[in-house]
Amino acid sequence: MPAVFSDSPGKQAVRELWNTPILRHLNTAHGLRYRYMGLPGVRLIDITLWKDMIDEIVAFEVRAQPNRRDPDGRRNILELRENLRKINIPSVAYYGSMEQVVCLRRDFDGVEYSQSNLVTLYNLDFCDEIASKIETPEHGKQIWRFAAIRQILQDQSECFVRTQEDSLFVIMLTCRNQIGGRQLLEFLNDQLYADTESYINMAGGRSAIPGIGPLIGSHGWALKGYLYDQFRQYMSNPHVSSIFLPVVKYIGTPVRTMDGPLESPMFHWMAVCKFGDRQARKATHLPPSYLSSISSVLAQGSDLTWDPEPGEDVPANGTPDPVRYVTPWLRQLLATETAR
Repeated sequence: MPAVFSDSPGKQAVRELWNTPILRHLNTAHGLRYRYMGLPGVRLIDITLWKDMIDEIVAFEVRAQPNRRDPDGRRNILELRENLRKINIPSVAYYGSMEQVVCLRRDFDGVEYSQSNLVTLYNLDFCDEIASKIETPEHGKQIWRFAAIRQILQDQSECFVRTQEDSLFVIMLTCRNQIGGRQLLEFLNDQLYADTESYINMAGGRSAIPGIGPLIGSHGWALKGYLYDQFRQYMSNPHVSSIFLPVVKYIGTPVRTMDGPLESPMFHWMAVCKFGDRQARKATHLPPSYLSSISSVLAQGSDLTWDPEPGEDVPANGTPDPVRYVTPWLRQLLATETAR
């Protein structure tokens, strides 16, 4: 993971045309204030844009690449903390990857991690593959991202039980639309929900998954299917109900390689969540038939367009509008939870 998160026109489009309208709608129509937890980067671009809606910040910053002037690689965490101080919102910044801090319960400096309040905005902005290995202080490199997501939901659940703060909360996840073919096939051989398995089999008949080499931007439908399946499994124990928005694809900052810059196709996901009645048989996940009925979106320049993956339905008309999309499902989610 690079030390500084880079911006790109595609990422700006996602932030301004997709994320911001949803966050504004939840803030104005439902009174949702944000306790932000995530990886804002030292420039605090997201936080600066949304600061009037944010009450608290929990940030993480990885070790910078050491150099002669900064042999310990602390320049980015110091800059992040200074910029948080200037923005004048109550905050804490942990030194280390979010995965390391959440899983080990401490950062590189030994500062203990705990969650006191319900988080209402998770910005899990991973700039590399979802299954990338994470540097840790004592355990070498570990594939801790899935464990960290499970731990985050567990912490949120325990906080909800303790505080009884009944609130919507938003999860945003960004990762590189890339994964090894063999690794993806291994993931998809796990026990999946029946609808996920049906979708994977149907879409795979149109775009088979090769068992060798990296899949770069070519099999987003399979990554979407797997992550959707995993999130529903992770949400089942703390009983989190959710609305999943369309996947948004964009081109991020190119990755530097020995052979020159490499295009960086990215994958952005957003879900609006709420704790359900723990006595109910199961959590509610909307919309039904999400994998096959909801087309992916492409963010390019200043435009959002439908860009369906294999197996996804193409909308008959209209352009992607996140607020128009989420509003009817939000009414259903809130009505369902109120009725329980």
